[in-house]
Amino acid sequence: MRLWLLDILACPADGCKHYPLKLLIFEWEDDDAKRILRAGESYAKGDISDLKKDLKGSIKIDRNKGTVEDELARSSMSVEDYAVLFKEKVDSIFRNVVADETGASTSLINAIINFNVPSKLDEGFENVIHLANWLAFKVNVQSGILICEKCGRSFPIIETIPNMLPDDLRDKKEDREFLLKWRKYVPKRILEAEGIT
Repeated sequence: MRLWLLDILACPADGCKHYPLKLLIFEWEDDDAKRILRAGESYAKGDISDLKKDLKGSIKIDRNKGTVEDELARSSMSVEDYAVLFKEKVDSIFRNVVADETGASTSLINAIINFNVPSKLDEGFENVIHLANWLAFKVNVQSGILICEKCGRSFPIIETIPNMLPDDLRDKKEDREFLLKWRKYVPKRILEAEGIT
C-alpha cells in the first residue's frame, strides 16, 4: 500500500465511513526499508538527487512563475496555494502513520510533519516537496494495519493490499492468522476484540 492512500481511504463499515484511518506499518515491500533509510541519509545531507530520479519529473517547480505541480497537488498552482495544500496533505497522509515498527520511515515522516512551510519557494521547501512525494508515492507497505478510531474496526494490509471489505465479506480465518502473525505490533484492544490474548 502506498502512503498516499491515507488521503482517500475511509472506513467501509455501514454507518461509519470515518476518515482518516490510522496506519501501523509492520513491514515494507522488498528492499523499500533500505531505500527509505538511504533516502533519509541523503535528505539529511541536502542531497535529493536519487529522489528526483525516482520521481522522474513528476514534480514541476518554477521559481520564476512561483508555481508548483506535483502528485500531491495534481495541478499547477501558486506557491501560496500549494503551501496550504501541502499542509493539508501532510495532515491527511503523514500524521496518520501512527507507527512504523521497522523504524525506517520515522525520521522522514517527522521531517515532513515538522517542516515549517515558508511563504515562498526555497531549497528547503523544494527538498521537502520531493521527499513527501517520494515517500507517499514510491514505496510500499507490505504488511500493516489500518484502524478506524470511530468504530474500532481494523483492516489488514496483506502483501501490499489493504483489505477494506465490509465485515460480512471478510475472511475471518485469514484475518485471525494475520493478527496472530503480527500480534506483537497489533494494539491490545484489537487482539482482544478478536478473542486473542
